[in-house]
This record gives sequence, C-alpha cells and structure tokens, in this order.
Amino acid sequence: MASDRQIAANRSNARKSTGPRSKKGQEASSRNARRHGLAIAVGCDPALQGEIEKLARLLSTSGSQDVSGPAREAAEAEFELLRIRTVRAWLFQTLYFAKANAPDGLAELNGKLGKLERYERRAFSRRKSALRAMSQAAAI
Repeated sequence: MASDRQIAANRSNARKSTGPRSKKGQEASSRNARRHGLAIAVGCDPALQGEIEKLARLLSTSGSQDVSGPAREAAEAEFELLRIRTVRAWLFQTLYFAKANAPDGLAELNGKLGKLERYERRAFSRRKSALRAMSQAAAI
C-alpha cells in the first residue's frame, strides 16, 4: 500500500506530465513539430515528388512503369534521411562551427542532435521494412 507521501508525489508528477493547459501553452506545443519540418512527410513536398518517383522506379523490381508500394516507401525514406542529414549539417554549421567559443554551444548542439535521432531512426526503420518487403515480393 502506498504511503501518503508517495501518493502526493505521484499526483504531483501526474500534474507535471499532462501537458500545457493554457491556450497559449497548447498553441506553442502544437508548433513544436513544425520547428524544423521533419514531422511532415517528405512525400507531401511537391518539389520532391518527381525525384521520389524516379528513385522508386529505379528501386522497383518489376521493371515496368508501375511503382510498387514498398519501392515508393523506400524512396521516400531515403529522401527523409537526406533531409535529416541536411538539418544535421546545418546544426553543425550554426551551433558548432559558428559558435565555437560559446560554452553552452556543445550542450545545445547535443540536445538538438538527440532530437534528430528520433526522426532518423524512424526513417531507417521505414527504409529497412520497405526493402525487406521488396525482397520478399521478388522471391515469390
């Protein structure tokens, strides 16, 4: 059975983890994913549609103009990885090389690189799954 002190601590922690309650806080929180644009699917970018289709045709094992779903997934994931690498390079240029004398520059860079890692892992996983599905379809 939990003690009164533990119950109070649990309630306090629960209040801290419920997210923002004010309208201003909710609006700020909803904009977090738009800060760097990585939460938006790369397939939604009209500037990359043609490039994604080209790569998907190259990856497609059927040899026809019809591109399979896994080939398109793999192409989108590859462009997602390119986009993440571009953001990572920009972070190094702005936070590491430009602010070499700033004492907290490395801590800020480390924090931002840690956040990028989530998107990179997701893109690697999507690409790996798509390529695996393509190889299984080719084996059939």
